[in-house]
Amino acid sequence: MGRCKGLVNHMTDPIAERLAETTLSLCRISSVTGDEAAIAQELHARCVEHCGPEHVRRLGNAVVAAPPPLPGLPTVALLGHSDTVRPAEGQKVERRGGRVHGCGASDMKGGLSVMLELLRQASSLTAANLRCVFYDREEGPAEESGLLPVLAQGALAGVDLALCLEPTDNWVQAGCVGGLHATVTFFGRRAHSARPWQGDNAIYAALPCLDRLRRFGRREVYLDGLTFYEVMNATMAHTDNSRNVVPDRFTVNVNYRFAPGKPLEVAERELREVILGDAAPETRPEMQKNIGIDIIDRAPSGAVCLDQPLLRRWREALGLRVSAKQAWTDVARLTALGIPAVNFGPGETAQAHQADESVPEAYLVQGHGALVRLFT
Repeated sequence: MGRCKGLVNHMTDPIAERLAETTLSLCRISSVTGDEAAIAQELHARCVEHCGPEHVRRLGNAVVAAPPPLPGLPTVALLGHSDTVRPAEGQKVERRGGRVHGCGASDMKGGLSVMLELLRQASSLTAANLRCVFYDREEGPAEESGLLPVLAQGALAGVDLALCLEPTDNWVQAGCVGGLHATVTFFGRRAHSARPWQGDNAIYAALPCLDRLRRFGRREVYLDGLTFYEVMNATMAHTDNSRNVVPDRFTVNVNYRFAPGKPLEVAERELREVILGDAAPETRPEMQKNIGIDIIDRAPSGAVCLDQPLLRRWREALGLRVSAKQAWTDVARLTALGIPAVNFGPGETAQAHQADESVPEAYLVQGHGALVRLFT
């Protein structure tokens, strides 16, 4: 678990109580991806309360809050997404055992509560200018992210450092892996299941490819002292036929996660090579008559930015632990724009998307305290 040196954790402190209660309040607002209007309204109201209406912008269901900047200081942006995955059936929203329970508690409404508390304290943050971006649709398709119009409107212009408050156990998690999703279709010939010799089962045609995916394992990639893992998995599979029919189509979703520094076109080529196997390039066009590959989602990796001066001084002063981000986050979008960015948030990584998701109240206090140090 992450620990921040020199930070005191008093759960009777009013800030600690506000952090927990704000997280609980946000968890009570359903905000499944695509249905964020209610939580956007709540976040907008709280930002206006803390900053004044003239310093808050609403962009669709995204909210940007920027207290008046002080000249000559660096600007640090904090980013948090307001949406969640669908809650589990009967998922409870409550405080229990020193934790806040609820869908999105760790991923990432605990982070949103820390951002709101920093906005409340903005007048005392005198070493860097604060800018907060609350945005929608992060958990959905990459091209539908609510961060895209925020970036298009120039809301992060002039930012010196950005932190995505994804759940990291209060570690600094640098970079992020890129991701590809491909719909792979294997073709056969339909037949009655009582007379399979009259057809060609498309499921069996996929077995060599599925075995290659099973044997892919994880590939270690070392970058700036961090270890990233490249993995490729079949994540969904289906046919569209009756139970007593030998299928003529079998479709598999293949997900490839690749390390920072690898261009999308290289990752796509590697994915195709695994799907098609060791066939010589000149025979692959013939193979592709029986295999269809449609890449449906492309997300570039995020660069490692640990040498940004403000970030380096902060993490060294607090002794923050550093690791690689073994997932995709919006660090990729930010670093592609030339904005140094890392992941740092109070959520517990292992709790994300769990059926009884929760966040330790102590982590909220620790994460808030660390960020106060960054701004003071």
